[in-house]
Amino acid sequence: MDELPSFGIGKNGQTFFRWGEPDLHRNDRLFFAILLESTVALPLEERAAVWQRDLQLRGKLIPAKQMHISLVGLGDHDGLPRPLVDAACCAGALVRAHAFNVSFDRLSAFGGGALVLRGSDGIPPLQTFWRSLGAVLIDSPLKPFVATSFEPHITLLRDKARVPKVDERPIEPIGWTVRDFVLIHSFLRQGRYQICGRWQLSSQDDVLAVM
Repeated sequence: MDELPSFGIGKNGQTFFRWGEPDLHRNDRLFFAILLESTVALPLEERAAVWQRDLQLRGKLIPAKQMHISLVGLGDHDGLPRPLVDAACCAGALVRAHAFNVSFDRLSAFGGGALVLRGSDGIPPLQTFWRSLGAVLIDSPLKPFVATSFEPHITLLRDKARVPKVDERPIEPIGWTVRDFVLIHSFLRQGRYQICGRWQLSSQDDVLAVM
């Protein structure tokens, strides 16, 4: 069986790869995420275009079908290492969590030249789920990829040339119920995603059925 790819851990607990600065020799990114439902993403894509125009921002808008909340990054690679994908899928299947609600109500700039949505309260249910996922990963070969902190956000626009000059501001809340999470293979610089795994979260009805 092939070995997992090597990587390093910084002083703040983050892995060395940077989301906004992919290695030009690496074409494949793997990460756990929550994809936005189309009923949320499509209207948000339209709102993002309005914000881009009103704020006179450059850069590329994220298409609705790729809007997501990043959870845990598993690095950039030159071709996906099969053992890494298998380990991630095994870990994803072990996560036990209930569906939960999220709400984003702040528009702001983010490192790496991005316009994003945040939650003013830090979105506690999402933080709880992230910790549940991390607890499973820590007990697996993927432990070195688990960061020490998590900043929930949805990227709406990326500008490689500059960070958008946007003062954080409140917006009408955008919320939905998260019912699953995914493992995404992103083909860097191609604008393509492939879902390598998807796992459903249990509902309150599931709990009542067991009782």
